[in-house]
Amino acid sequence: MQRVKVTSHTERQLVGQILTQLGLPTTKETDRFFHYFHSVADLRYASRLQTQRYVAGHGKRRALLTAIDLGRWAQQAPRLILGEVLASSQLGQLLMDDLRYVPQERLEVLVVDAKHQIIDRQIVFQGTLDSCPVHPREIFRVAVLAGGAAIVVAHNHPSGVAEPSGNDLRFMRRLAHCGELMGIPLLDGFVIGLTTYFSLRETGRLPIGQGANESEPLKTD
Repeated sequence: MQRVKVTSHTERQLVGQILTQLGLPTTKETDRFFHYFHSVADLRYASRLQTQRYVAGHGKRRALLTAIDLGRWAQQAPRLILGEVLASSQLGQLLMDDLRYVPQERLEVLVVDAKHQIIDRQIVFQGTLDSCPVHPREIFRVAVLAGGAAIVVAHNHPSGVAEPSGNDLRFMRRLAHCGELMGIPLLDGFVIGLTTYFSLRETGRLPIGQGANESEPLKTD
């Protein structure tokens, strides 16, 4: 199935197509949907009362909302990229696709083996809009249980700005030092924004104090 770039115009078309398939009068029901929610994105912030008023006991309208929820879940679910060896630039783009529209801050760890193949990927924490507290032990626990040789961490900024904060840099620097002590180095740390990403590796901030004999760095393009 060909993917359609969603704009304010195509958004109405896509909603209309679903309504048609549900057997509802397209123009009238499309106008009703956008009267209550203004956009599909706004639906996630809709109150229960607002949703009830839109549905008004109509099962097919409820089916439309369920279909949108399912599509949002599919968009946000981390993709399986296990077994792949990826450059920082490739991994950054894949992580952007997965994380840039997530409304809360989410921190993920990707565990790689000695050949830099990804052998595990887990969400370590999902927090509030502006806070994602997590301890390094929770991250390295994933790596140890997976038998990993190194890790990559990534988190998104719901603001859409990929520039790392001072806390971000301190946290990733702490992870790098912990990785040195444990022999499970931090290969890269990503901050994901709406249109771009930040990479510790690509900006020359990694490795931090790692010797040349240790795990060879994740390649960059």
